[in-house]
Order: sequence, then structure tokens, then C-alpha cells
Amino acid sequence: MFNAGQPSRRTFLVGAGRFAAASALTSVAPFPALADSGDRRIAASALRDLAGAVQGGVVLPDDPFFDDYARPNNLRFRTLPTAIARCASETDVQACVAWVRKHGARFAVRSGGHNYAGFSTTPGLLIDMTPLSTITPLPGGDGLVKVGGGALNGMVYQALERLNRTVTHGRCTTVGAAGFLLGGGIGFNMRMFGMGSDLLQATSIVTADGALHADIQDSGDGSDLFWACRGGAGGNFGINTSFTLRTFPVETVTFFDITWTTEVGEVLHTLLTRLADAPPEFGSKINVTKPARGSADPRLTVSILGQLHKCGTTVEAIIGPVLEKASKTRIDRDIAYWPAQDLLSEFTYPYFYQEKSSYMRAADITPESVATMIRLAERMPGTSMANAFKFFQVGGKVNATAADATAYVHRGYDWLFSSEVNWWNRKDPKSLVDENLAWQERFYATVNTATKAAGAFQNFPDPSLKDWLSAYYGGNYARLRRVKTDYDKADLFTYRQGIKPL
Repeated sequence: MFNAGQPSRRTFLVGAGRFAAASALTSVAPFPALADSGDRRIAASALRDLAGAVQGGVVLPDDPFFDDYARPNNLRFRTLPTAIARCASETDVQACVAWVRKHGARFAVRSGGHNYAGFSTTPGLLIDMTPLSTITPLPGGDGLVKVGGGALNGMVYQALERLNRTVTHGRCTTVGAAGFLLGGGIGFNMRMFGMGSDLLQATSIVTADGALHADIQDSGDGSDLFWACRGGAGGNFGINTSFTLRTFPVETVTFFDITWTTEVGEVLHTLLTRLADAPPEFGSKINVTKPARGSADPRLTVSILGQLHKCGTTVEAIIGPVLEKASKTRIDRDIAYWPAQDLLSEFTYPYFYQEKSSYMRAADITPESVATMIRLAERMPGTSMANAFKFFQVGGKVNATAADATAYVHRGYDWLFSSEVNWWNRKDPKSLVDENLAWQERFYATVNTATKAAGAFQNFPDPSLKDWLSAYYGGNYARLRRVKTDYDKADLFTYRQGIKPL
């Protein structure tokens, strides 16, 4: 996603305090009726009943912080809710589930609000999990940490830094930990530790019947539901109220940020094929960036960003001779782990975007397929924002887990590919946006064919994807449907690309 600057995790957490302070500022104005689908309406008395049952409070549109709570990261899907329930406890979550079931109200659940396809927005009741954000190290000395279902990534980072521990985590501090984990969870540590969801040891979840399934694990009661929570994506099986994660001690790392402005096709092919053999301690993301429309220098650039844990080799040795062609090279050695994450972190503000993804194997990426990517990218119409196609390096420990061991099916690949189109409605006319989105569809289809790419990342949901069932879940979809049927046969937790019961 578009990088709007890199404030540190500490800057983010100071800013987040404003929202924490606002949590008690629920409206005392008269409750309006909640408009539902069709002609049904829910009486104001129903909202009053909900407000009486939810300790965290119910926020209405006249509250000064309503827009802050309701605003999604992708402004394409800025559907305003009628009310927001702020869940401060598992009992609050159960009250919300009982209320929407009783009244047949539309609803969505969110913490960070970063769902690319707007699936955490609703015109009905928005169930806001962010007050449930406590992060607690568990006794026993085995490095387990329990994370509240509403915690944001930045909060998790701060807690882990105090413990001198880490996990597989993303770069964006304002992403919700719940959505990150439930859909798989990618980050620079995944080749060393596995996907974020692979580190999940237990979770608590409120299901459609209002029951709290506390600390379910991969054995015993609820093990099938636990399996589904490790990659089955959020919003399908219930509302997760906590996650218990395995953590790892931190060490120093080498940070690198390298850019090429010439011979970009040759450089990109070299990186995509050579780095497949990198040690698992090496984590990277490659960007091919097209500058904003009208830029003085319209050339594509290739950049690689990432970190290397100590393993007896160097960034220079891994990247190889192509490093000599770089126009900008920054390699910082022996940086303490969490300060290095400040350099790697990404802060995103809300804007408009569309993202499409697939998975590739390095053996299928040829000089000709890369040349096709570059040629098509140069022909992108462009918008008022920079745009990019990206490669997140997978492999390593990610591929050491069987495809059916968890609900996250995408094993055996080297790269997660993603194409983005970013824009501002006030600067980019609809005709130009449509032209770029049409280009993106052609680019995505052509690149997938040229590289034999497959699947799509369920944490990058794509509303334009036609075969999303097989793309997101592959051979695991049948089992996911059985779990859905067992715990939500009436499909209370539903959305356009949601898993359906049998």
C-alpha cells in the first residue's frame, strides 16, 4: 500500500491515545432508528437496549469522534454505520451478537479497518473491537503472549519491545492484529518463523449462538474451529476476542533499502530468481514503482526493502553483483531489532485503492515474463499518486508447513505478487480511474499467465475477483465450509466473499 511517510511506532501510539481517550465519549442524544435491509427498521428502543448491555458504549453519528471510529482505510468503501458498539469485554461482544441475531440487523466487525474490499464497513451496526486491546505475557517462561482481539499492530510492537520478543508481524502500525492473523499474516519474519497464523497457539471466539469458546487450540474441543482461524480470514466464523501467540527473542539485524533506476527489467529478474535461494533469515519486499502522473521523471524504479537476521552471510552476498548497479544503497548492520522496525514500518492514511494478488514460483519467472511486466507497467495511464506492483518474499518456514495443516493454503511459493492502483477522488476523474482499473485487470491476467501464478491472498481481498473461493482457499475450502456449517449454519457472519455453510 502507499507509504505516506514513516513515523515511528512511538509516534503512532501517541496519536492512538486520542482514540483511547475518546472511548468514553458515547452520545447521549436520542437514539435514531437503525435502517436495515429492505423496508425493515429497528426501533430506537432496540439501540437503547444495546447501549445498556454494552459496557464500552454505543457511539452515534452526532459524537465528535464518530467519523474517526467509522472511517475505513480504503475510502472506496466509506459506508457510514448507523451506530458503533465499542466492545470493552467478551461480554460486550456476546451482547452484540445476541442483539444482531435478535433484530436481524446488518453488522460488521472491525479493529483496524484495513480490509481492502470494505468488508469491515456496514450501514448497520459496526462492532468496534479496539477497546479490547490488552496484551499480556503469559506465565511459564515459554514466551507466550495473549493479544486482545482489538489490538492494533503498533500496540503489539510496543508490548513485544518491552519483552525483548518478536513474532511474524506486518509493517503497518494501524492494521488490526485480528485481521492480520486470521488471514495468514505476512511480514519480514515469515521465512524464519512462519506465517503470523502459524504462530497462533490458541484463540477465544464468540460464535453465532453467542457462546464463548475460550482458548481453543489444535487439539481438544474446538480444534476444527481453531484450524479455520489460522488462515480462514476474519468475519466468517465469529468474533475473536483474544489470540495467544508464540514469540521469539530479538537480536540485532541488518536493515537494507536499495533502489535501481536503470536496467530495471534485468535487475528485477535477477532479484526474483536469485533470492529464492536466500536463507530463511533474509526477508524482503520488492517494489516496482511508477511515479505519479505528470512527474518530471516518469521512469519505473525497482527497490528492495528488508532485513537480515544473523546467519553467517551478508546482504551483499545474497543480492550479488546486481547491487553494483544500484542508484541508492543503504545497508545498516547490527541494528537492535525494534529500532530497525521503525525504519521498516509503514504508516498509511485513508485513500482510494484497488489491489490484486497471486502467488509465484521463481522457476516460472523468465526474462520474457519480466520484460512483459515492465512493458505493461510503462503503459499504465497513472494517477495523481504513485503506483506499484510488488513482490513479498515467502518461502522458508512458510513452505515447511503442509497446505492443509492450517486454513492458510498458499504453501510452496517464492513470491506473493500484488498489483495496486491508488488514487484521490478529488484529483483523479472517474474516467481516469476506470482506465487504470481496466489496465490493472489486463496487467494482472497477463502477468499471471506469463508466470503461471495462482491463488490470491485472502488478506488482500479483491472485490473484482471472480474465482475467489478457489483463489483464497484452494483445497481447504471444503473443510472450511464444514466448519462454517457446524458453527454458523444460519450464516449470521456473512459478507460478499464470505465462506458459506453447506
